[in-house]
Amino acid sequence: MNDRTGTAMKKSIKAALYSGLLFPGTGHFSLKRYLRGLIFFVPATTALLIIANNSIQKALAIVDKIEQGAIPLDVQTISNLVSAAPTGAELYMLSAAQWIIAGCWIISIVDSYRLGKIADQSIPAEHP
Repeated sequence: MNDRTGTAMKKSIKAALYSGLLFPGTGHFSLKRYLRGLIFFVPATTALLIIANNSIQKALAIVDKIEQGAIPLDVQTISNLVSAAPTGAELYMLSAAQWIIAGCWIISIVDSYRLGKIADQSIPAEHP
C-alpha cells in the first residue's frame, strides 16, 4: 500500500490496523503468519458466535411468547424483554465471551504490530 508521497506503509502499521479495524488475527494473515492468526481468529469468532446465538435464541423466545399471547404486541414490553440483563450461567457465558473477544483483539493488535516491526527491520531500506 502506498500513500500519496509514494512511500510504502510499514508492515507493522498495516498489520496492526488490520487486526484493530477488521478482526483479531487479520493482521497476522497479512504478514503470512496464518497459524498465529488463527490463534486469535478462532477464539474470537467462537465467542462472537456464542453471543450471536444467545441473541437469536432470546429473540426467538420473545417471538414465541408473542405468538402464544403470553405477552402483548407492545413496543415497550418487547423492548423491556430484549434489554433484560442475562442471569446465572448465561451471564457468565456472555461475560466470558466478551472478555475473550476483547483479549484476542488487544493481544492481536500488539502481536501483529510486533511481528510487523520484525518484518520491517528485515527489509532493506530504499534510498532515493
